[in-house]
Formats: sequence, C-alpha cells, structure tokens
Amino acid sequence: MNKFIITEDGTLEFGDVRLHRDLIPDGDSTCHGGGFWTIDNQRGIILLYGRSFDFGAPEFSFLRRINKSVMPACLGYPIFYKREFCGEEVLEELTV
Repeated sequence: MNKFIITEDGTLEFGDVRLHRDLIPDGDSTCHGGGFWTIDNQRGIILLYGRSFDFGAPEFSFLRRINKSVMPACLGYPIFYKREFCGEEVLEELTV
C-alpha cells in the first residue's frame, strides 16, 4: 500500500509498504505519525490522507524536509493533506 510517515528527524518518507513501521529508518524506534498517499494527476497534486494505525495522525509541525528521491515526491507535484472538517473535504498544502 502507498503509505507515508514523518520520521523522528522530520523527514516525510513515502513508500509502497505493508506496514508504516517498514518506513522507519534504521536506528529510529518511532515516528511523528503517518497515513496514505495517492497521486491525483487530474489536479496535478500528491494527496495525503488518513492516519497510521500504529503511530497515529501525521504531526506536520515536526516536518522539516521531504525525501524527493522517491515516488511520488520525485514528480515535483505540490503535496496536500486532506482533512475532513464538518463533513467537508479540506485540502491543506504542505510547506517546508
């Protein structure tokens, strides 16, 4: 599955993994949450959504950098996180 985490050092890491913990770098024991990602080619964005069942919702206040060497970040699309607020979809653009 397409999943992401925010590592202990604040890096947004993407992967196609079974478990969010598979994205945690060697030597780290936890992360600042995570979720799922998809590429929305129609809008030209990377869409992050949901939460990690093991680590909880992403804590973007810890975000320091984005690993742009892997899919989907290497596409150069802007990255948005989809929140549900009062039954409506709200997209928040991530900035580093």
